Parts: sequence; C-alpha cells; structure tokens
Amino acid sequence: MTCLCLFGATLLSGPANCPADEAPAQEQPTLKARCGLPFRDNAVLQQLIPLPIWGTSLPGAKVTVGFMDQTKPTLADARGVWRVVLEPMRAAKLRSVHDAPEGHTLRIVCEMDGQQATTEVNNMIVGEVWLCSGQSNMAGKLRTTRPTPLPDFPDEKPDYPALRQMVSDIDAPWLICTGQNASEVKKVCFYFARSLLHDTLVPIGIINAAVGGSNIESWLYQPPDPTGKHFTRYIEPIVGLGMRGVVWYQGESNVGDKRDYAPKLRSLIVGWRKVWEQPDSKDAQGPRGDFSFYFVQLPGIGNSTRDNPEMGDGRAEIRQAQYETLALSHTGMAVTIDVGDVREHPPNKFDTGIRLARLASYFDYGLRDRPPTGPLYTRAQAEGDKLRIQFEFADHGLMFATKNGTTPPHETPDADLDWLSIQDQNGSWHWAKGTIDGQDLIVRAEGVTHPVAARYAYTNQPTGTLLYNKDGLPASPFTTCGYDAPHHE
Repeated sequence: MTCLCLFGATLLSGPANCPADEAPAQEQPTLKARCGLPFRDNAVLQQLIPLPIWGTSLPGAKVTVGFMDQTKPTLADARGVWRVVLEPMRAAKLRSVHDAPEGHTLRIVCEMDGQQATTEVNNMIVGEVWLCSGQSNMAGKLRTTRPTPLPDFPDEKPDYPALRQMVSDIDAPWLICTGQNASEVKKVCFYFARSLLHDTLVPIGIINAAVGGSNIESWLYQPPDPTGKHFTRYIEPIVGLGMRGVVWYQGESNVGDKRDYAPKLRSLIVGWRKVWEQPDSKDAQGPRGDFSFYFVQLPGIGNSTRDNPEMGDGRAEIRQAQYETLALSHTGMAVTIDVGDVREHPPNKFDTGIRLARLASYFDYGLRDRPPTGPLYTRAQAEGDKLRIQFEFADHGLMFATKNGTTPPHETPDADLDWLSIQDQNGSWHWAKGTIDGQDLIVRAEGVTHPVAARYAYTNQPTGTLLYNKDGLPASPFTTCGYDAPHHE
C-alpha cells in the first residue's frame, strides 16, 4: 500500500504552511492509519538511531505500531495525529552491491469504539538515509539508454536492490534501482549512493528534494521570519525522519550574492539541524544530532579570459563563500572546479557524486585510507621573493594535471600551472609560476621581490593544467588575502 503525506508536517516542526496555490488538500482522518510521507513500501530507515514513525487516524484512536521485533502503542491526539519512536536497529550487511536485502513490514493497527483497521507498509529495510537537495543540477535524472551507465564499473549492470530513492513530494513512491528504472534515479544521487553502497555494503536510501532554478532563500527554515516555500513543500513533511545527513548542490541562482552567500548557507545548515531535533546516536558508528552536511562547490561555466591576473570574476566569490562555510562542524565540500562546462548543466555528474561520497565514506563511515577531498588552502608564508602555500588533504603530495571527461586526471609534471597569480607590495597582481615541494606549492613571479598574496583558479571557468593531490582530487580555488582559512573539522 502507499501511505499518504501528512502535508504541513506542522505536526512535528511547526513551520508555516504552504501558500494556498501550492499546498495539497489534506484528507480527513479515518480510523485506517495514514502514514507520514517517508513511510511507504520499499522505504529505507536509518540504522543506529531512535526512529520516529508518524501518521494520522481518528482522534483518540489507540494505535499500535509493529516493525520487526518491536511493538509501540500510542494514542492519536485531538487532531488525529499519532507518533511513536522505534528503538535503534542495525542494518544487515550485504554480500555484494547487487544483493537483495530482506524486507520487513511496518504494521499499524488502529482501534476505536470496538472497530479495528490495519495498515501495512511492505518491504521496508534498514540502512543509511541521505537527503539530497538543491536546484537543477541535483534534480536531473540519470536518463540513459546505455545498459552500463557507470564509468568506473563498465562491466556492471545497474541492478541494485538495496539502492532506493524517494522524491519528496505527494504520492512519490520509493524507487528500487534496477536495470528497468535506473534512468529515473537522480544522476548525482545515483553516483553518490552507488559509491556508498560499495563502501559500506549496507542499503542506501536517498530522499531527493530539488527544484530547478531555486534560490537558497526558498529552502531556509527561519522562524519567526517567513520560511522558504520549498522548505515548506519538500522538507517540512520529512522533518524528524532519522537520517545520516544532507547533500546539497545549489548556488547557481545565488551567484550574485558572492561572499554574502556564506551566511545564508550557514543559516540553512544550522536551521535544518535545529528543526530536525535529531538526537545523537548512542552507537559510535551511528549518526549525529548535528548531522553531516556536504555541499558541492560550484563548477565553472562559460569561459574565462586571461587578461586579468587579479581574477575574482564570475563564480569565484561564491566558491570562496562555500569554502568559508567549512568552519561549521561536520561539513564537507566536494570540489568540482575541473568538471565545468560552457553550459549551466555540466554533463559529468559522475565525479560530482563520487566526490560527495568520499566525504561521507571518510567522515561518517571511517574509511580513512584515502583523503575525503582535494587540497584545501590553509596558510601562506613569505620566503624572500616566494610564497609557500600549505594545504590540508595533501598528505601524499601534490601534482599538476589535466582532466578530460570522467577519466582520472592525467599528471603533467612539466607543464605550468594555470590560473596562478601573485600580488606585490604595491597591490598589483601578476601571473605567477608554481612549483611543488612535497605537500606545498611554491609561488613566484618574475620581477616581484616582496609578494604579499596569491590566488589560484579564482575565476569563473579555470581550464587547462590544474592543481591536484596525488590521489587525483582537485584543489579548491583560493585567495590568500582578505579572508581567514576555515578550520575543517
């Protein structure tokens, strides 16, 4: 059966309702239970954390919720709303990414005045749940007619019974990823979830809430100010659902904010964590109350000219704002500076999804044998006529490389690093040369004897030879002047 959305999950969190032209009509309660939006056939429930389950029945009805070996009784309140919290459960390990996990039935029995009605939600599994939100680059579907849409696994068909996706909207089902319907899975979500499935060997559930062209203001939860319309429509109905974290790909519609995007992104993260009221897991391997929040640093678009070594054009400043947001705890940034396109929707979502997954695998699932991201600028130090630039996540060293499509970057040790500039003591900027010294980048420019700052890839669309760590992940663009480097936790 399909459980209906409790729209206006004001029942849990209390934000303002949708505008009248957007809010679906609410059905009158019946004795037969209707479940909240996430609780439908084929759903994934978050492991290792107390799990709220909610829905409606008639006011005053006795409600008994059963799942696996748990039974939780409660009463529907004066509005007909009921809510129980299941004890934490552990996901069963899969034998392979193609393994079909055993499903279980959520059974809700409602009783009143001698009458009884039973609702069943079938084939639910326990695993890892991630909310993926943003605008069109997060909303685009895989949509491929190829039998093997996986650049990293060319001999593998996309049959993943433990990879499931729900689009947060009315009557949207949980979709099991199979060869027949894999094209309906959101593209970034697919590569993100497929990588986590491989790394964790537990079921992965994705809830997608993304709207093309949406600005960040429309997703904010900010009482007593008006809450964003997209938060109300797509996020509010799932508030309180147990989950591991959020993946966010947005900013294209806020490029004009430049560095003013940073407080908005911080407000989004803090606001969502606050309204969720998720408790910390008592298991060291479980989710946190301040759940993980990983975001995509915007890729390039259009073209950049090489006539201005000061740079700072296009998306440079909003990328800096995203970088500064790493000062918030339990955040991470997937650098995509090398997968841009002249168009708004770069076709390479493979690297984007994989890089988001590496953040989760490192910080949430303890896979520390590889860095979670490319080099992040931490410090600049003057050494005579040179600047020494230091990074986090460059433990295995740095390299100059070029990248084409979804193939790994090709190291070019004899090439000059593009989009590198240096500022002299008079404030003028000059194109510069870079050399690698282990984990550091040495920057100098002919004729500059007292350098005070450096910039790298601080432009709308940097192309050519770029900076990577030896693990093949690109360095974030940076400027050493005017801003403090955030401490990445």
